[in-house]
Amino acid sequence: MVNDMSDESTKQKPKKDPNLIVNADGTKRMITQPRPSREEFIKIREAEEAALAKVDEDDIITDAALDGSDIFESPGALRGTSELILETRKAQMIFEGRKPNKLKNKSFIIGLNSYASQLRIIYDASGEGDPYADYWLIQVERALEEKLEMFNSKIEEYIQILGQYENINHEVAHSIKPITKTLRFSIAYSYQGATMLMKLDELIRTILTANHVGLVDSETAGKDIRKAAKLARGTLDTVVGYRFCDISRDDIAANNPKAQRAQELMGGCPSAILEDQIAPKFVSSKAMYLKSERLRVTKETVEK
Repeated sequence: MVNDMSDESTKQKPKKDPNLIVNADGTKRMITQPRPSREEFIKIREAEEAALAKVDEDDIITDAALDGSDIFESPGALRGTSELILETRKAQMIFEGRKPNKLKNKSFIIGLNSYASQLRIIYDASGEGDPYADYWLIQVERALEEKLEMFNSKIEEYIQILGQYENINHEVAHSIKPITKTLRFSIAYSYQGATMLMKLDELIRTILTANHVGLVDSETAGKDIRKAAKLARGTLDTVVGYRFCDISRDDIAANNPKAQRAQELMGGCPSAILEDQIAPKFVSSKAMYLKSERLRVTKETVEK
């Protein structure tokens, strides 16, 4: 007996429409343009890859691929942890600063966090084309570099004092319970400020060690510590004089009310900055773009 079996697999399936798209939720849609052939698709894909290879790595690619099915996803923002370890009370006091207290007649003293907050305002203004912001960032930059050089030189001087005798070694003292400060800054100059405080802390420990072992008298040690602390605090004060005036180089060239107000509050802005002959080392990508546009316009003007 022969069974008349009907195998469903042998039945002819309806031909799939190449222009029919089935979405993830099961719904269907028709594409208005016919799909390219395999050869055409490969050529298109190669052209896309060549174009993407030229895209700046800072750009975020959000456009869909050929048929909208593939999305280019960018990585999330980078996050890291930074900590500053301080071992002397003097360095800690400069880090903390002081809040104003009218009842106790205590004025405001800037600390590292308030320094970083003001720096953020200046940094953002630089990204909007404010030449005074560039001027202030350069002053901050130079003050930090100068103090770091001075502290390193002074540390080396005291290290030589500690090592002046061949058969006796003095290790620089360390705190038995240092404090750790978490740093959450968004610009490089704030971290450089933390580096300066770290060097101040090291210098103070080195001076106190030399005094403790009898190689430097107390008056000299105290004088050098006070001088170094004053220099560090003065460096943090470099951000205080800036005033946001929503000003541009065009405003200064026109000498309009904005420019006059800025000059009244902050003095004149050096021509070397207005003409982009000097610029801060650390600026936002927006500030870099604005500078390149200014240089391009200047070049085109000269060529005409």
